[in-house]
Amino acid sequence: MRDGEPGDVRQLDNVQALASLAHPDRSRLLDGLTVNGPSTTTELAQALGLATGSVSHHLKVMVDAGLVEPAETEGDRRKRRWRLVTRGLRWQPGTDASRPAAATAATAADLMLLQRDTERAQRFLDAAGPPWSDAAFAAHVWLRLDPGELEAFGRELEALLLRWRRREIPDDGTERAAVLAFARAFPTEP
Repeated sequence: MRDGEPGDVRQLDNVQALASLAHPDRSRLLDGLTVNGPSTTTELAQALGLATGSVSHHLKVMVDAGLVEPAETEGDRRKRRWRLVTRGLRWQPGTDASRPAAATAATAADLMLLQRDTERAQRFLDAAGPPWSDAAFAAHVWLRLDPGELEAFGRELEALLLRWRRREIPDDGTERAAVLAFARAFPTEP
């Protein structure tokens, strides 16, 4: 699926897919496929420092959950490449009382992702140097919103992030790095 095509960001409400996202190695595999594109099991294992057998197992789970699929390849089956079904995923925090398993899975996925994002931010802060330390940013903003406004704000922010992800990257010889942008907005007290 190409960026910008209908369905390149998928709303998840499937318990199996959400539960799959709650596993840190599966989340890392999804990130690896997002950043590097279609990859073999061996390429993913080497890039992420995971055992090949473990990667194979997690890919099977993610195929069953509808998150990953075989990429079209020719020839040697041992060199089968895997790709994301969609490049973007979206889900609501686990608040659906009528579907407790889905709510539990969504909360577990959300908490695991928050922990991973925080760990990655810490690693960046520990090792950052110019020019990336000058370019990176953090924002901390309090807003007064009702639920509809919060939803609209989230859609606008997501649209901005997707516009940057979907842009045509110039072939200008400039070295570009994979950059993680993450945002959360929720009601709370100071």
